[in-house]
Amino acid sequence: MKIAYIVDSTASLSDELADRSDVFQVHLSVTFRDGSIFKDTTDEAALKSFYQRLATEKEIPKSSQPQVGEYYEVVDEIISKGYDTVIAIHIGKGISGTYQSAEMVLNEYQEEGKLNYHLIDSNRTSFIIEHLLEQTIEQIEKGVSIEETVQKIEKLVEDTQIYLVVDDLNYLVRGGRLGAGSAFIGSLFKIKPIVYFADDGNVKPFDKVRTNSRVVKLWESLIEEAMDKFNGKIKIAIAHGDIAEEAHQIRKKFENMYPGISCRVGYLTPALGVHGGPGSKGLGILPYI
Repeated sequence: MKIAYIVDSTASLSDELADRSDVFQVHLSVTFRDGSIFKDTTDEAALKSFYQRLATEKEIPKSSQPQVGEYYEVVDEIISKGYDTVIAIHIGKGISGTYQSAEMVLNEYQEEGKLNYHLIDSNRTSFIIEHLLEQTIEQIEKGVSIEETVQKIEKLVEDTQIYLVVDDLNYLVRGGRLGAGSAFIGSLFKIKPIVYFADDGNVKPFDKVRTNSRVVKLWESLIEEAMDKFNGKIKIAIAHGDIAEEAHQIRKKFENMYPGISCRVGYLTPALGVHGGPGSKGLGILPYI
């Protein structure tokens, strides 16, 4: 058995993972009002450019799942390189059609006897997908069977979580996730909504605060709860909408509070940034198997 891994671009893979010969990606994209298309990326210069443009757009751009044609191309490449098994991990099917497209394509190849596949719904996005991929590879390389590995990863999905804070409520309105009246009231009282990914895969309200210091305080309590629940065996991630300096300051604070904890920091990719907008930031809590 020769295993290849497929993830989508919202995973924000580290260079180490992205450069592996057995890891493949399909890309979401963002389309602006003038028809120009911005491919999901982790390139920092391109991300800065994207968020600068996003801040000036009158109409929120639309995010799109990977083109089905790209998925076929990736699977064809995988087969041409001698892989006979695929483990695919994708953005939650409650927020994107990526999972459904992957299932359609991979099932077609399996029915033709060209490969076997295991498809995992991350039920989340961003660094959680990266973490699930890391844990999957680690289990496989330890010699754990593919069936047992997938079971462990699906259990791990239930224990991961993202808490996203939106700085500008207008992005939630323009994205159809909040009424204009609520945004007006929220802006008037400087309320910052915090949303999370519910068990059904949909994004739902979790809490609301008025200041960044309150956000960090809430995040601290969530990390404390997770540390207790998982006996300290977690890492955390901070994904942001072009507020790198603030994100790294929060990272430093958490690393001082929890010596030895691993904290990943990086951008929300464009396909995610269109919904949170510039200034948004998310905390990922990532237990280990």
